[in-house]
Amino acid sequence: MSQERILLEETFYVLTKKNSVFRVRLTTGGLSLIKESQSHVKEQTIPTKDIVGCRCLRSKKPTTSCSCQSLPRAGGGLKVVDENSPEQDETDASTYLYVYAYVLQNKQNGNSKREKTIITLRFRSFDKYEENHKEAQRWRTAIKQLIRGDNQTEPNADVSIMSRINEQRKLLVICNPKSGPGKGKSIFEEKVAPVLEEAEIQFEFHLTTHANHAREFIRTCNVFQWNGVVLVGGDGIVYEVINGMFERPDWATIAESLPIAVVPGGSGNGLARSVAYYTGEPYVNAPTLPSALSIVRHRCVPMDLVRVENSSQIYFSFLSVGWGLLSDVDIESERLRILGGHRFTVWSVARLIGLRCYTGKVYYLPGNVQLGQNDTNGNPVGSGTGSVTDLSESGPRPRIDSWYSAASKRSAYFSATASSYQSANDSGGDSSVQTKFQMYGPPSQLPCLTSPLPTSSWVCLEGKFVMVHASYQSHLGEDCLFAPESKLNDGVIWLLIIRGNVTRTQMLQFLLGLSTGAHAQTSIEGIDFIPVKAFRIEPDMNERGYMTVDGEHVEYGPIQAEVCPALSRIMIP
Repeated sequence: MSQERILLEETFYVLTKKNSVFRVRLTTGGLSLIKESQSHVKEQTIPTKDIVGCRCLRSKKPTTSCSCQSLPRAGGGLKVVDENSPEQDETDASTYLYVYAYVLQNKQNGNSKREKTIITLRFRSFDKYEENHKEAQRWRTAIKQLIRGDNQTEPNADVSIMSRINEQRKLLVICNPKSGPGKGKSIFEEKVAPVLEEAEIQFEFHLTTHANHAREFIRTCNVFQWNGVVLVGGDGIVYEVINGMFERPDWATIAESLPIAVVPGGSGNGLARSVAYYTGEPYVNAPTLPSALSIVRHRCVPMDLVRVENSSQIYFSFLSVGWGLLSDVDIESERLRILGGHRFTVWSVARLIGLRCYTGKVYYLPGNVQLGQNDTNGNPVGSGTGSVTDLSESGPRPRIDSWYSAASKRSAYFSATASSYQSANDSGGDSSVQTKFQMYGPPSQLPCLTSPLPTSSWVCLEGKFVMVHASYQSHLGEDCLFAPESKLNDGVIWLLIIRGNVTRTQMLQFLLGLSTGAHAQTSIEGIDFIPVKAFRIEPDMNERGYMTVDGEHVEYGPIQAEVCPALSRIMIP
């Protein structure tokens, strides 16, 4: 505390501490509650990073006839209302400052969790409410400045300048009400919206009504009226929104200015789990809290995307590309969607019993080779001899337009019951008709899919494969720690290759290790886990199977992918 500057200090009745008298300090490090006695001094500090917001409130009239709802009681039967409410108790000149925090508690078993804490400070030094209110607003302003990250706040600054900091921020919330077990709307209303209310953050809530609705909405709306987009559902809605962004000519501006946040409401929730893992936030007991804190703090960091190309489409992927076992499980377990994330476990057992192999070729560019550098013959490592890496319209390699895959409708959305939130405008068209749209984004540094790859820099494997799966996040699902070393922005694709000669016992050992990440540390013959910059899969077209991009079913056939470092931005806690 000696290195932290004291901004404000006062003695209060802290109502959450059974009306005890505390000396309260607001420092650049947080809010300190100090209780002094003859024997010892007890101090509790609420770090600034754990505080989400604060509000000035006033006593409510002592009557039960009022139809309005009071905010949570702080102790001693206190009832409060908003400072502008007509139900104020004008006989009480006090102003109450509610400070909302989610404090990280470390448990003895090594696990940690966040506990909601409400500190209530009663300002009553003056006889007039206006004077007490002015003093409470001074504290409120200073706290909000600290939350914002302004450690140079001056305690005597004009409260009118910073009195409504977070309230000026407005977010777009898009919810898939049928994702996973179908609880996305209630998850947001019950778990996330209350935290945003505590932080006084405005938002517009939109429900999707059909497949690709979120994609259409992002592609066509004026996104510059919002400071970020919150996605409630599974990884499918993230896939839609990201690809909708890259169907806009102004994709570069949007990717930089419109960060995303994801609230887990689907079956897999790989991205939400990866963000919590990357930041060290507790997830298991309260999976939506890291997301809510991400939205409130609005701390945005770069996130890699992967440009994926098959014979007819271009995709921008944030999670994974798959061929074989895990893709089979993902697509075939759709019939068990009601089970939520447990559907993957059930179907993995079924596929292990009936283990399949697929014939083809797998190429990859090792992670220690940078895209764009030259090989020993002087050619770019990403290109075949004489090919051009620029995908401009004037180049010899034509840009491949993108359109919606009809198979991507597997996660169909349906209208929910009437909502008090704003509804997204329905396009009114037939969602079963797939319309062709231009896909923008950075040009590829790889040769076109039908051109050969340079043998001097690329590794080629040929034969039978149980699966090939690439991921650029740590988790593929809440219980699947696929790439423990993966970071949000490390420029690495983690490529898992399992050859066809593995036994069922080896596969069982591998699958059991997915929940803890042990598979990445276990050496099993026929199973390779490789950091790469790019890869290509060429399956035998005489066979049939599934290929997936971010869990979405795509056309079966040749496919290649390359990492695009820091192409998007994501909110983290």
